[in-house]
Amino acid sequence: MKCCIIGLGVFGKNLAINLAQLGAEVLAIDRREENVSLVKDEVGAAIVMDFEDTTALGRLGIKEMDAVVIAIGDDFESSMAMTVKAQELGARRLVCRVLSPMHARLLRLMKVERLVVPEEVAARGLAHSLLMRGVVDGFDMGSGHAIIEAAAPKALIGKNLLQTAELFKTHDVRLVTIKRKEPLPFSKLLMGSDSEVRRRTLGVVGLDEPFSRDDVVVLFGSEKGLRLFLEENGGE
Repeated sequence: MKCCIIGLGVFGKNLAINLAQLGAEVLAIDRREENVSLVKDEVGAAIVMDFEDTTALGRLGIKEMDAVVIAIGDDFESSMAMTVKAQELGARRLVCRVLSPMHARLLRLMKVERLVVPEEVAARGLAHSLLMRGVVDGFDMGSGHAIIEAAAPKALIGKNLLQTAELFKTHDVRLVTIKRKEPLPFSKLLMGSDSEVRRRTLGVVGLDEPFSRDDVVVLFGSEKGLRLFLEENGGE
């Protein structure tokens, strides 16, 4: 998959690096050399471009990209100019960071495929983690539904999906996967590392896979259903 990220602030930089780590071929663009230098060793290509001269975009094969993300977060005019140019160049899939309600309205009129407000996404995730017991992260899915990561509730520990199916069914909650704690490499243990706990994602969880005390479960459901599921089953 080929992706072009235009604008390498906090949002654009992290998006570019994450896409590259997931295997995408990433072209990262910013007008500031210092921003480009932060990602140049992490992505396929990173270049400095004057956002006021949109003609340069025409030489970068935008039509061949699977996705073009306008991630500019501090300049309405540049964001709009790049969006218009990307459309003119035939971008297959266009995603834009929203700077204001007026910006969002204009982008909808331009029929941009997807609008993103990073601050709203982060705020909703924090809201889930503050209001639901045991939640460490969350992602709002719209229409009152969410995906959350939470410490495995006490009622699940030592049991598997077959044994706990009724608990999930009661509140119409689905298990997406489990993130399981892994021991640190021997080299880090020798160094007395106090780094974050490493976890691996189990993928599709087998029906006979028991839940462990240190597991983080990834769950999908309605916000009310998720909250009650955690409360009634002893979420931390």
